[in-house]
Order: sequence, then C-alpha cells, then structure tokens
Amino acid sequence: MIGLALRLTVAGGREAVTRLTLIVVAVAIGVGLLLATVAGLNAVHSQNDRYAWLETGFAGGATSAGPAGDPIWWRLRADRFDGNDIGQVDLAATGANPPLPPGMTALPGPGEYYASPAMAALLRRIPAAELADRYPGRLIGTIGSAALPSPDTLVIVIGHTAAELSHQSDAELVNRISTTAPDQCAGAGCAVGVGTNANGITLILAVVAAALLFPVLLFIGNATRLSAARREQRLAAMRLVGATPRQTAVVSTVESSLAAAVGTAFGFAMFFAARPAIAGIPFTGARFFVGDLSLNLIDVLAVGLGIPVAAALAARLALRRVTISPLGV
Repeated sequence: MIGLALRLTVAGGREAVTRLTLIVVAVAIGVGLLLATVAGLNAVHSQNDRYAWLETGFAGGATSAGPAGDPIWWRLRADRFDGNDIGQVDLAATGANPPLPPGMTALPGPGEYYASPAMAALLRRIPAAELADRYPGRLIGTIGSAALPSPDTLVIVIGHTAAELSHQSDAELVNRISTTAPDQCAGAGCAVGVGTNANGITLILAVVAAALLFPVLLFIGNATRLSAARREQRLAAMRLVGATPRQTAVVSTVESSLAAAVGTAFGFAMFFAARPAIAGIPFTGARFFVGDLSLNLIDVLAVGLGIPVAAALAARLALRRVTISPLGV
C-alpha cells in the first residue's frame, strides 16, 4: 500500500504534482524560519558568552573564572565616538605568568595596545587628533573573535606599567580572567552595560517564542492540509471502491510525510544559504558572527524528524470524515 501511495503522490497527474509542490514550498519556508529562530536563540547565548572576560575585576564575575596566573592590574572603562560605544581595558602585568584574556597571545606592554578589527579599522580611518590620540602607544595586533561579541565590536586593550595603574582608584588587582557571562553574573557586582543580563535573555526568549515559534509551527501544520477538500474527495472515492480506512490513512500519511520530508530538506538548505544575511540583522543591537547561528544535534533532530511526524499526524487527523464514511465529503 505504501508503494501505491508513493506512485499516487509523485505520478498522480498534474494536480497531484501541483499539490505536492505547494506543500513542499510551504513546509520549506516554515522550516527555514523555524531553523533561523532556533539558531538565532543559540546565537544570542553565544554572543553573550563572549562578554564574559569583560566581567573581570567585578565581584559578580568571580563565581566562575579561568586559570590563575600572576596578578595583573585591570581597569574597564567605556568610551564613545560618533555615537558608538568603545570598550577600553587598561592592564599591567606584575609577573612573568599573567592570565591572558581571550583573543590575545600575550599582554600588551607599556606603550602598546591590541584592538578589535573594527576598532583598528576605525583608528586607521579617523584622523589621529580625533580618536587615536586618546590611546597612547602603538597597535601591536588585533583581538581575535573569541573575545568579540560581534564583528562590529569596538574594543581596545592598552598596556601600562604596574606602577601607573596601581595608583588608579578604579583599577583592580586580579589573577584570573572571568568566564562568567553577563546573564550568569551574580547580583549588583557586575559590569554595567556589558552584554545582556538574565532578565534580558528571558525577555528575548519570550518575545521570540511568542512572535515566531508558535506562528511558524501553526504555519507548517496548515501547510500539510493544503487542498485538503480535494484530497478528501479522492480518498473518499477510494473508500467507495473498497479501500479500508486504514488504507486511505496510509495513502494520506505517505503523501503528507513525503512532502514534509522534502520540504524539510529544502528548509535546511534555505537556512544555511541565508545564514550570512541573517547574521547581519542586529537582533540584540549588534550583528552576529555567521558561526554563532549554529544548530546542535538536538535542534537538527527535533526539526528534521519532528516536522515529518507532525505532518503525518496532521494528515491523519484531517481524515476524520473520510474514515467515518465514504460519503462524508
């Protein structure tokens, strides 16, 4: 019966092909949107985690920290230029084995600094009197993406002498680089304006779930019932010539499951093709790295298997009238 159902689905004439194509396209769009939503939520967490090192020196960021080393003086300040925030970290080593922030192979010495790629480009483009003169020293390297929440992040890490920073009232002596993300930071002892706190993450999840996830799931379910009336008439005709309710259910389930499976495959292809464009949307106020829009194994299995299963169930529920009576249409 499954073989007959497959033949009816793919070789049942122009009407069957048109119906199959419509369902495939609708499911592909729904799956693409669903994957973009799930990957976007993963990207929010990945982006926020890379703010963790900026919690160094704050009490709330001390609950989870990286490997210890010789103490360093550390100061985090905020600067602004042309309406954009610039994160400035001033630091000074006190020993030969200091802890290293992510994205750097060594600490900058006095008169040296590291800058994010976007910051380095800005320093080259803007006249020194307007920006670069604020930061004494010379650029010795760029900060890697492991320390940058976004490709557009403006961060500069400036080296000083220990004697210079130790006299600054807002400098802290630390021997670890924080690995505590802003949404995990405890209480009031957290860096102000760094990343998204727990309440912000909860709000983002709630808004995305309400605005996107539920409508997308409904859209996918409705897509499997396209041309339902005409399909029920065809299945009712099969009942009149002797097909059992079980046989009609198999035909309808195979048709919907096949269309959903093909649509799901196209949906995955659409998502991966659109990832660069999606990453450019400043969902949290800053662009994502393309790699942030990732899917874990659970995401892939939930969507890849869940959509065809949901399509089969929707098709089965749509057969109530045909199952009860061959004249019920």
